[in-house]
Amino acid sequence: MSLLFVAILAVTAQLATSASEERAAPRRLTTSTQCRTSLDLMLKDPNWKYVNNSMTRWCRLRLENKMASCCGLANFAEGKAEGCNEEECVAECLHQNMITLCNDDFGESCIIDRKPFFKTGAPAVTVRESFCVPQDCNNAADREALVAWFAALYVGRRNGWHLDYDEARLACAGSTVTVLIGIVTAIVIIASLIPLSIFLFKAPKQAGQTLISQSEMQESAKQDEDEDMLRATGMGSDDAGMMR
Repeated sequence: MSLLFVAILAVTAQLATSASEERAAPRRLTTSTQCRTSLDLMLKDPNWKYVNNSMTRWCRLRLENKMASCCGLANFAEGKAEGCNEEECVAECLHQNMITLCNDDFGESCIIDRKPFFKTGAPAVTVRESFCVPQDCNNAADREALVAWFAALYVGRRNGWHLDYDEARLACAGSTVTVLIGIVTAIVIIASLIPLSIFLFKAPKQAGQTLISQSEMQESAKQDEDEDMLRATGMGSDDAGMMR
């Protein structure tokens, strides 16, 4: 079974490497040149600007309403609130038009969980938004630096509740799917190795030879000894009855 054990260890190590790629990616101050170029072109695209404007206006209403309902005292204009329930203070702003545009024309539509009022006085409030990651940025290293780069370089284009991206976490479905595929692949490989190991390590049958266990051999030897003793006893009886 050593072959199966080695195979399981190899598959497990490969899966662990894939699953931790996002966490193990080296933290960089900037994105790659290709990523920066693609991001800048996307933000200048008229279709992206139009859909982003629509999403921003729609999300502002959802965030303000959520903040008013989950906090005891809320001042949206100043970004301050008191008595907020952090679990309930999550405004869902996944914009279907932005998701479709991003996936069709630019790259992958991901989700960003952001605290827009973390610095102003409402750290419990979270907004969950659609965030378009250009294709050239859709790798572990660039995704790691993308939000910080966007927050710093394009801060002049944002204001109000849309200003702060310092407390933000980006999550993309593509990386999760990769991990799931790895898990399924590992299960299939391990399952296929079980019958193979049984075939390799099972003793083959030999024509004209019967394989018996150690206990069966000992039992057979004992029977032979008993037969020899009976045979000897019988012969002794015959000799005693002979006429001399």
